Amino acid sequence: MIIAAILVMAVMFMGVLLGGCATHKQAQTIQRDVQALRTENAKTQELLARVDSIIAVGAEEDGRLRGEIRTSVDELHRQIAMLLENYSELMVRLNECCQGREVIYVKPSPGAQSDPVKPPDTAIVPTINCDETYDEFFILVRQQEYEKAIAGFRNFLEHCPEHDNVPNAYYWIGESYYMSDKFAEAITEFEYLTNEHKSSPNVDRALYKLARSHEELGHKDQAKVIYQQLVDDFPGTLSAEQARDRLKEL
Repeated sequence: MIIAAILVMAVMFMGVLLGGCATHKQAQTIQRDVQALRTENAKTQELLARVDSIIAVGAEEDGRLRGEIRTSVDELHRQIAMLLENYSELMVRLNECCQGREVIYVKPSPGAQSDPVKPPDTAIVPTINCDETYDEFFILVRQQEYEKAIAGFRNFLEHCPEHDNVPNAYYWIGESYYMSDKFAEAITEFEYLTNEHKSSPNVDRALYKLARSHEELGHKDQAKVIYQQLVDDFPGTLSAEQARDRLKEL
């Protein structure tokens, strides 16, 4: 639906360009159509996010189906990006044609994957949806896209510093480094979490991964101290039981 809407609008814009500058009434009509298009695109993006979630949950059960769906989703993203790029170019040409009249600056849809022509500084800078952003990059961790997940959670922390999931974001950054065998970087993230967010329910898990990271780097004495801290301060947890087993082996 959204691709067909973009094509219809592109034809309409070309007609305006060929027939002369847009009148105020035409500009208002275009603005309403653009808003409707952005709404449809937002619904499409939400659907794609749900599909990605389904892919993540069912990945191990049906790899072939995941590949087919992922290919279709990527192709849809590509087509939307290409059409929106052409749409942005048409809007710039329309504005240039109508200099001296009321000019409309349209913010590109968030579905655009490429770098569209940017409007002047008067354009509104969009803010991110913190809940959706966190969920998106949590899914990437589950899909083992660790570099993308780290970058995404950094962006989340920058734009959502007061969000309830901030401690969890630090944990998943540390986990992504740990799973990528970047143990020094993992130590930095886990130490920050355990020192600055002591009430987080992930503290015991972070301490265990912190000790494991030290162990992987050959820091056995530091690992032993942290394992013992887990046994003493978090009795009855899985992390404490795992720490007790590691102490027996060191």
